[in-house]
This record gives sequence, C-alpha cells and structure tokens, in this order.
Amino acid sequence: MVKTAPRLLALIEADLDAHGKQKKALRLADAAWMRNRSGTLPECEPDAETVADPQKLVLRQGRPRTSAYVVLVAMMLRGFLGAGYKSAAVVTLAQESVSLRVLFINLGVALPRASTLTELVNAVSNETRLRILDAQVCAVLHLGWDDFGTMLQDSTHVEGNTAWPTDSHTIVTLVARVLRVGSKLDKFGLRKLHEPAVQHHLDVMRTRAREIALAPRTKDTVSARRNRYKKLLWRAGRVHRQLDRAVSLIEADLSTLDVLPSRKMLAAHAVGRLRGDVEALAKTIASCKARIIDEKKVPAADKVFSISDPDAGFIAKGQRVPVIGYKPQLARSGRGFVTGLLLPQGNAADSLQLLPMLEDVVCRTTVTPRVVSVDDGYASKANVDAIRGRNIEVISINGSKGRALTAQPDWDSTEYRDARALRSAVESLIFTLKNGFDFDYVARRGIDAAYAELIEKVLAYNTCRMARMRHAVVAPPATAQVA
Repeated sequence: MVKTAPRLLALIEADLDAHGKQKKALRLADAAWMRNRSGTLPECEPDAETVADPQKLVLRQGRPRTSAYVVLVAMMLRGFLGAGYKSAAVVTLAQESVSLRVLFINLGVALPRASTLTELVNAVSNETRLRILDAQVCAVLHLGWDDFGTMLQDSTHVEGNTAWPTDSHTIVTLVARVLRVGSKLDKFGLRKLHEPAVQHHLDVMRTRAREIALAPRTKDTVSARRNRYKKLLWRAGRVHRQLDRAVSLIEADLSTLDVLPSRKMLAAHAVGRLRGDVEALAKTIASCKARIIDEKKVPAADKVFSISDPDAGFIAKGQRVPVIGYKPQLARSGRGFVTGLLLPQGNAADSLQLLPMLEDVVCRTTVTPRVVSVDDGYASKANVDAIRGRNIEVISINGSKGRALTAQPDWDSTEYRDARALRSAVESLIFTLKNGFDFDYVARRGIDAAYAELIEKVLAYNTCRMARMRHAVVAPPATAQVA
C-alpha cells in the first residue's frame, strides 16, 4: 500500500512536523520569557529565532526522528491488537515477534519506547487516518478485489473508557476531583483550593451516596431513598456555590500569572478542568433533582454520563444491554471491506446517518453503489427519495418500515430478496471487528480520540482482509484427493 500511495508517508511526516513545531513554539516562548527576565551579556546576541507561531517555524537538524513508516506500522499494530503499547500483549509481540524484528533490522531502526510510540501515533491526525482508508479502498478497486457495487450499513454500540454512572456517585466524584486537583495548583504558582467546609460536606455526602447505593429498591423504600437524595442535594448545592466562588478567584489569578509559558499552559489546563467539573456538578445536581425529587423525565442532553469522558453518551440499541460510550456507523462492501466509518455525537438516530455515509462511501470509492441494504432503523421517505435521486437500482430496507416504503413488486423481486439476505454479512463484519479487533471498547477518551482508535481498528481489519484476498489469489487451487 505504501508503494502504491507514497503520499501517505508524506502526510504522516506533515503531522509529525506540525507536532514538532507545536513543541518548538512552546520552547521558544519559554526561552523568550527567560530572556525578558535577565540581561544580555556584552557582545552576545540572542537567538534570532523567536517566532512563537508554529506555522512560521522551521524544524532544524536535531536528534534523528522516528520515520513515518515506523509510525505507520505502529499505528497498524495498535489497531490490530486493540490495545496501547504498554499492554502485555503489545510488549510481548514487540519483543518476541521475529517478523517485526526483521522488519526493523532491514529498516535500520530500533522500535522506540512505548511512551514515544504513543506520542507519535497520537500526533497523526484523523484526516491522515482517513486518507489511509482511502488508499486501502483505492488499492482494492485497482486490484479488482471488489467493485463496490454493494453498500451495507449498520450501527453498533461501543463501550467507552468509563464507569456506569449514578447521580449520587457522579456528584461525590466530581467534588472529590475538584478538591484533589485544586490542592495541587501551587505547583504552577496559583493559590491552592483549600475549602475545609467543602471537605466536611464531602465526607457526609460519601456516606449518603453509600446509603443510596446499598439501600434495597422496594416500594417501601422509595420515600426513604428520596429523603436521602434530598439531604445529598442540599449539601451538593452548598458545595457547588462555594466551589464556584473559589474557582472564580483562581481564574482571576490565572489571568495575571507570570510563569514560563509551558507551565502557564499546564496551569490553564488544570483550571479549565476545575471549571468544567464545577459546571458538570451543577448539571448533575439539576438533572438529579428533576429526576428523583420532581419525578420528571430528563433529556439525555441534560445529563452527565461520565466524569472521565464528557463526549460519551447513553447508547441503547435494540434488546442489547445499554452502554455508556459511542455509536459508530459502519459501511461494508460486497466482498467484506469497510468502506466508511462515522462517529456521531451521542445516540444519534440511524435514519440521520444514511445519507452522510452514502456521500462518504461514494467519495472514497468513486463508485455509486448499485445496491444499498440497511435495516429499518434507517427507514424514512426522505432517505428513499434522496437515494433514488442518485439512480441507485436497489434500495433495500428491512423490516415493516422498509416494506411500507417499498413497492410490492420490488419487495418480492429476486434483487430485493438477495439484498435483504445480505444483512447477515454486515452483522458478521461487526462480530469480527468486536471479537478480533476489540471494536466493542475504546480505551481513549473524547470523541476525536475515540474516532482515531476506531479508525485504526478498521485499518487493521482491512489490511488483514487484503492479505487474505492476496493469499487467495496467489495460492494455487487445492487438488482433489482421489479415493
């Protein structure tokens, strides 16, 4: 693939350059801050390169950087194993795989440390990852392994790297994290967040949360549970007001903080976390009061589902067990390649993802499929009309909703029967991705990072599929044994 699409390495190099320039800009900003606070020795000229804009910087010769090819291999390796470089499986493979050892010996390089690999692979943009997917699809089309005349689409649920939430636990954990992070702000030259009253309230709130978690759920205990929540929410409201005032004072201190720019950036990140947690605390208190005390239905957008991943949502799909995570959309070709991957925010309706996926697949494959097959979650008259406008021959939507949108002669035709029978193929793809590439779980947090992880797993799957197709083409047919 690299031989047929050498531009991929150039794209990775560009991402690594951008990452290096960001780091260099921060170093130059630190150096400028130090110069402004010290005099210049006679006949000594300061470094001329003082531009802190990463776009205008030029990377000069330094220590040899890990090549783009090694970064590409590392990214595929992470997608194939579905784990980070510090996991036991990856460490064992890196140390004992003869193939990897021979590959890196031939390249004349050594495999970098796990922390270095993580930083470099994470520096690759999602746009570059999608260009790699484009290259895979282009190679498959060029080799004649698939004509992309069929598009199957389905969604699945992916568990995020977060615990199952309860309002009481979320409230207590948010308060505890604000106190923990705020107690370390003196490292950056800011005042510590020291609130003894909040700590006292937190100790009592932990007891209330434990009582709520351990109390039996019966009709006789409903009123007792509501009373416990009232006591918890009363203290949580007082805590929120105190923390809001304290964080506002810290934010004012941050605006006048005079330290190294690199340290100020870390300080700003810490204070931003404090403000985000205080806002999440207010949101959780409001939704908990509405749900438990006022017995109102709270929209998902008004709830806090995770304190570690703010982009994770409540995903309930069919009769499956709900998860806190993401709901990616997958497109499969007729020969089993993944041609599209979308990751909408929250538990987005499938019907809203059909046309964006079709646009993405057509753009990537340069082929308008002849057959589009989906389940009735994608059924809508607007979708059918839009797809028909593209002169697609077969628009198969399973289920009663799809049947209502399909003319009876078409529904009974052989083409539509075959298209409905293809639905099992996309289910098989999802099973393979989840069981072979850990597609049912993401270790990284945030929608962009989660999307990057899922793309890597799709790239690894397509690579394995391409290798299998190549083996099937090259391998001689098995000879029949004569009895």
